Amino acid sequence: MAKQFCLQCPLCGTEPPTKRTFRCPSCNVIVEVAVQIDHLTRADFQTMRQRRDLSIWRWGEFFPVRDPASIVSLGEGSTPLLRAQRLGERIGIPNLYLKNDTVLPTGSLKDRSNTVGISAGKEMGFEVASVISTGNAAASVAAYAAAAGMRSVVMVPAGTALSKIIQARAYGAEVVVVDGRFDYEVAELYSRAVGEFGWYDCVSSNPYRVGKKSYAYELVDQLDGVIADWVIHPTAGGTGIFAMGQGFKEFRSLGWIEKMPKLVAAQSEAAAPIVKAFAKGLRTVEPVDARDTVAESIQVGNPSSLGWRALEAVYDSGGAAVAVGDQQIFEAQTLTGSLCGVFAEPAAVVSVAVANQMRARGTIARDDIVVCNLTGHGLKQPEALAIPPQEVGPIAPTLAALRERLRR
Repeated sequence: MAKQFCLQCPLCGTEPPTKRTFRCPSCNVIVEVAVQIDHLTRADFQTMRQRRDLSIWRWGEFFPVRDPASIVSLGEGSTPLLRAQRLGERIGIPNLYLKNDTVLPTGSLKDRSNTVGISAGKEMGFEVASVISTGNAAASVAAYAAAAGMRSVVMVPAGTALSKIIQARAYGAEVVVVDGRFDYEVAELYSRAVGEFGWYDCVSSNPYRVGKKSYAYELVDQLDGVIADWVIHPTAGGTGIFAMGQGFKEFRSLGWIEKMPKLVAAQSEAAAPIVKAFAKGLRTVEPVDARDTVAESIQVGNPSSLGWRALEAVYDSGGAAVAVGDQQIFEAQTLTGSLCGVFAEPAAVVSVAVANQMRARGTIARDDIVVCNLTGHGLKQPEALAIPPQEVGPIAPTLAALRERLRR
């Protein structure tokens, strides 16, 4: 049967007048895409698992793109689920797994969103894709727009890691660096520009960017039906944890799983509006002034679009929202690299830092199965690792000099 989906308001159920309308005309909240899946059977699940296409499009029945010719894929998905035995032993979680999204095509989880979002935009006939970003989304939108034959314009705040700007530029994007705060001056300029120029807006308010639901599908597949006790996800605007929760709910509604894992929104203490709302038991997120943090990819103080939905996903799963400081993040980056052989950017290892903290506090039990999502490669922000000059200074080409260097 032909795939059926529609846009609708999550509060009042109103369907917007066009498929390009992203806010409810009555409630002014972000509309969401609803894909009809009730016809799927367990046999369909097994068919999906056996497909040779290992991108997230092996789960294509769950995504809002009708014409296969519109699909824009760079091979994203089916990233390794690594049993982190040495790291798990160090922090007291023997059943620790790392979902390694550092190996995605542009090096971050944003590829999951943009393969679906850009495919939908292509199907609707857009010619220019745009995004406001702290770096990772900029590179991802640029790459998928290039593959789709679309132009791309990305706005980043001053201070964004040069490596991320270079990556977006390499994909042909028009990169605009704006002097201002990400959540305020930069966001305001971007919003006005989208309205002025009619760009295809690829930020979290775009309801078609539901590719991160694939986290749930892949984890069920890779753990062979075993459901983790906890899945910890670095969180900025809330799209990832909300979409992942949707994915688990879809599988549960179809009877393909019996329960969900507890979802944890992991944030930096410098930008933790979802954590603060959770601590107060709120259902809405109050904005905060995001301070400087090494975890720049999740440095968002006002998750106005989907923060409330991320909170809802946490509450519905019986999960938590936890923040950690920069020193804990640096330690997690070092441990992940030296004990697992995975170089992840600071924002990505916030999940590991939070797992460490939750285990130390006793929230996570020793025998719990825990998955930490690693959401971006360390080469996204290599300057975060400060290496003492004496470690990289040259030595004389003698064994004596080598012995002295090794002794130090």
